[in-house]
Amino acid sequence: MIKKSFSIIEIIFTISIISIILVVAIPKLNNSLESAQTMKIKNDIVLIREAITKYKNKMILKNNLSTIATLDDNSKLLFNKILQNPIVASNEQKISSWSKLSTNTYKVFIDNINSVNFTYNSSNYTFNCNSENIYCKELTQ
Repeated sequence: MIKKSFSIIEIIFTISIISIILVVAIPKLNNSLESAQTMKIKNDIVLIREAITKYKNKMILKNNLSTIATLDDNSKLLFNKILQNPIVASNEQKISSWSKLSTNTYKVFIDNINSVNFTYNSSNYTFNCNSENIYCKELTQ
């Protein structure tokens, strides 16, 4: 009876091909994850701004000129006055996590170190960051 098995050459060849694929794929995968996190932050910003505009338009249609002073009631569920699904605040410095700094100032982490602060201005219904910050420019384009 003949035993069927792989030769050492076949095993080495297979491991070599897997190694080459991993060397190429892992950096691309990591880059894709970073890009996805950036897109998530951009989407959050767009959602918040659109919700503020929607609220403003709603007040105009009701002929009510009162502004919304704050975007949320507490520091755990951010933007719960304007978003149906509020953003959960995080105390951790991790990518795409939001936290509340003051009544109308919020921080979003771009990575584990860098962050961008956004401020809601209730008098003109804007939600902006410091445009001189390089990350601000990237997120709001």
